[in-house]
Amino acid sequence: MASEINTRPAMPMLGHAASNRFMGVGDVNDLGHLDAEIVVVGVPCATPYTGAAEYTQANLGAPQAIRDGLAMWAGTTDRHDWDLGAMPLCGRQDRVRDHGDLATRPDTPEANRALIEATISAIARQGAVPIVLGGDDSVPVPVIKALGSATDDLTILQIDAHIDWRDEIAGERYGLSSVMRRASEYPHVRTMVQVGARGLSSAGQREIDDAKDWGVKFFPARVVHGNGIQPIVDSIPAGADVHINLDLDGLDPSIMPAVFVPAPGGLLYWHIIELIEAVAKKAKIRSMAVVEFVPAKDRDGIASLTAGRIISVAIGSILKAKI
Repeated sequence: MASEINTRPAMPMLGHAASNRFMGVGDVNDLGHLDAEIVVVGVPCATPYTGAAEYTQANLGAPQAIRDGLAMWAGTTDRHDWDLGAMPLCGRQDRVRDHGDLATRPDTPEANRALIEATISAIARQGAVPIVLGGDDSVPVPVIKALGSATDDLTILQIDAHIDWRDEIAGERYGLSSVMRRASEYPHVRTMVQVGARGLSSAGQREIDDAKDWGVKFFPARVVHGNGIQPIVDSIPAGADVHINLDLDGLDPSIMPAVFVPAPGGLLYWHIIELIEAVAKKAKIRSMAVVEFVPAKDRDGIASLTAGRIISVAIGSILKAKI
């Protein structure tokens, strides 16, 4: 359901186009026969924690709210995108499709994971890049698992205020605090770079030690503000297949207030944009998940606009690298 908070009035001079698809791109209904290089997929939820209904409900409208954030620009296919250095979506809107939102429900976690995995696998096997709009931060678990159908050597670039290495919480092993722990267990995941950690951690020393023993390369937010993004880029293997996992609380709450657990000192817009652009040039972005958007906390629409712009520039950067 579209977010009423983020819906802006039509502004013809800016190219407003009412659409429930990202930047007004076309639909794709048959994932078995794709004629696209990028496929946007909304995923409202995956594996909620028992007793955490408030958190799960807060994220359900996230995919459409992010789409709504760019509605005022959805018709601007003939303008210049200064952040991308090219036309919007690199002028290749015809190579981008939106599959809409998957029918995931808070009370069917196993079915949710199966549906997400099957959908992402169908896209990735054909060489297209899934761009996942979420939804709570348990959504990437089946996304990352599904990528094993398309690559046996995956690098994960996670941008997040938290490292998500908890093994389980109250018996749940597929929840939002276990995303990178589960990813580390998949044989096709070979490299993990985690960026943006800060504040009070959901992880204890055991989780941090386990992550370091596995081989995670950590770049906390304070280090990024001091040293810039180049050390992160240097840690990504050249030519690697990369999954970008962007938990929006990785951004500073001054520009991304619409998250469940905000933390001061986060990354800024240009950190994220320049990092994605650099990775697209050096490696091969195989998928991207943008999660943990809370529409009710986006009072003026700036958070959905920021999320949408990051995704739009990321899609353009992926397409530009293919030319």
